[in-house]
This record gives sequence, C-alpha cells and structure tokens, in this order.
Amino acid sequence: MFKHAGGFVLAGLLSFTSLQAEAALNAYQASYSVSHSGLTVGDTTVSLSYSNNSYTFLKQTKANGMAALLSGDTLTERSIGIKQGNKLQTQQYLYQHKSRRKSKTDQYSFTKPTQVTGNFNGQDYSLNVPNGTIDPAVVELWVREDLAANRPLKYNVTERGKLKNYQFQRLGKETVKTPFGTYQCEKVQINRDNGERQTTLWIAPELNQLTVKMQHNEDGSVTEVILTKYQAK
Repeated sequence: MFKHAGGFVLAGLLSFTSLQAEAALNAYQASYSVSHSGLTVGDTTVSLSYSNNSYTFLKQTKANGMAALLSGDTLTERSIGIKQGNKLQTQQYLYQHKSRRKSKTDQYSFTKPTQVTGNFNGQDYSLNVPNGTIDPAVVELWVREDLAANRPLKYNVTERGKLKNYQFQRLGKETVKTPFGTYQCEKVQINRDNGERQTTLWIAPELNQLTVKMQHNEDGSVTEVILTKYQAK
C-alpha cells in the first residue's frame, strides 16, 4: 500500500522552522493523513529532535481502517546525523517497510564522508559517494531550506546501494486547503524513470516552510499525503 517512491517515503513530510542562513531547523512534530485513489488508507507522524549537535529525523506510517485489515502496512524511515551550520548531514539511515505479504529494509552508515556501507534486504553493499551525499529522508529538509534561499534544488542521494541524483523543478505558487488550514504554497516537483514516477510537494512559507501536501503519481495511481496537525517543539 505504501511505497518508497524513489526516496520520497509516503510516510510523511517535514518542515522548516527558520529561514536564517545559518540556523538549523527547529525541532517539531507533525501528523498527516495518507490517501490512495481518494480513499484514506493511513496516518503518518513525523518528528525532528536534537541532542547537542546530533539530530534524529523519524517518519512513521501505519495503515488504518480496511487498509489495516487487508495489508497491515507499517513504514518507518529514520535518519540520524549531525548539524553542520544550517544543514543536517546523514550518518545513519534506516528504511523499513512491513506488510502481511513482504518486508523491505535498507540500512546503512557513512563510514566516512565519501563511503557508505549497508544492507538491503539481506544483501551487504559498499558504495563510494561524492562528499555531501545525503539520505532520502533528509533530502526533503534540504529542499525546503534551499527553496527559501533560492538555491539550486539538486542533490546526491544514496539508497538501496545506489547513488542517485535528485533535481527538483519550481512550479510557482498555489493555494492549498488542508485540515490544519489554508496556505499559499510554493510548488516543486521531481520526475523519475522517464516521467513514469512523479512526486509533487506544496511548501507553505507562512507555516515555517512546512510541506503541507505531497502527491506521488506512478502509472496513473495517485497517493496523497496532507497535513492534519503541526507543533513546534
């Protein structure tokens, strides 16, 4: 039911809480509703917390209602790392998707800034990567900050033992209504697999650069994640 979406886990979305050039993101917690083809199928909680100079970014999604009875889906994505100025740099990453039919796990660590060692579904891997490479969870935080600062939205991301390049397009402004409120948003989008997979994010500057909505379209099947609650910590 829930898909990794090429690095954009439909387990949830995240926020910016400062636009100052050298300020790290503030700690927060947010909740989202997940729907598939117009039907509500799950709920997501997202949190960003700090301990001294380290961070933990956690996203958890659980199926609900009939979807829970049919699939029992749970999805967890966790990024742990350090603050470097206004950026969060990955040190450890976990992606774990469980359902009644199958499970998928990707877990890795940066042994140094340019090397990753990990395990995807029981297969060990080691990968050399460019300096500054990040994980599929933290890339969303980088997008929000770079969008506010008008910087290029291009990133090196590693997942499942592979290095990928993510490049987002700015699509202008759009008003979005959510259960938490109505916001004027900046709209960004990334296309993968020759346009067969498309992920769109709506980011609200007035709500501290929070992503209030996301849509993932794959082969005509649309999954949507929309904000229901937000609290700064």
